[in-house]
Amino acid sequence: MQINNHQDGLKDIFSSLYHQNILSKGFVAKTTPVLDDSLYDDLNTVDIKDIFVLTDDYSHMVDVRDKIAGGLKDARSFLAMAKMLKDKNIINNNDMIAIDFLTKESAKLDFEVFESISKNNQLSLEMRDLISKVTQKLEVIDGINGNIMNL
Repeated sequence: MQINNHQDGLKDIFSSLYHQNILSKGFVAKTTPVLDDSLYDDLNTVDIKDIFVLTDDYSHMVDVRDKIAGGLKDARSFLAMAKMLKDKNIINNNDMIAIDFLTKESAKLDFEVFESISKNNQLSLEMRDLISKVTQKLEVIDGINGNIMNL
């Protein structure tokens, strides 16, 4: 069985259709810009109001400002802050796994220490990823609220 390549035939067909439909005078006349503004008299104009709306996540992070102050002071404060953030759906169950691990394994409750733990090759890749993500979330929450977790 021989398969013929009809590429040239298709090319001729499309070229013919292009010349017939696109380059014909009727199509060009239809696409010529109209300089008559009377066509636009029926259109109404509306002033656009540009407003800034905070996302729910951002609003929740700002709402917890008073409750995160001193959250890195000690293990009890850290776990209480984490539980409150979880109750407000700011962090999730996976984040809590990382927080529990950090509470037990960190010599000091500090973002730099958390980052160094997340780079420990003796931990599973999944645990390192969880620690890195929760550290980033906590840093964002702390930054939004004026770095008050260490107070």
